[in-house]
Amino acid sequence: MTQTDPPSSERSELSGRYTENDITVIVEIFRPLAGDDWRMEVTSLEDQVTEWNESFASAHEAWEEFIYVVNTEGLAVFL
Repeated sequence: MTQTDPPSSERSELSGRYTENDITVIVEIFRPLAGDDWRMEVTSLEDQVTEWNESFASAHEAWEEFIYVVNTEGLAVFL
């Protein structure tokens, strides 16, 4: 039997695949178990990773930032 390490972060239920205009990315919204601030990164299916330098007060705030970028710049900005 192998022992698994406990998770070091909490993943938001807002995380997951997002597709628009035949472009799909993976949105990860998470925070350290001992932390309050949420982090976000977006990964294209071609493994291009976009990380936000700032943190967010809530997972919902991070999601709203993602949607804002998609609506103003388009999903292709993550490719």
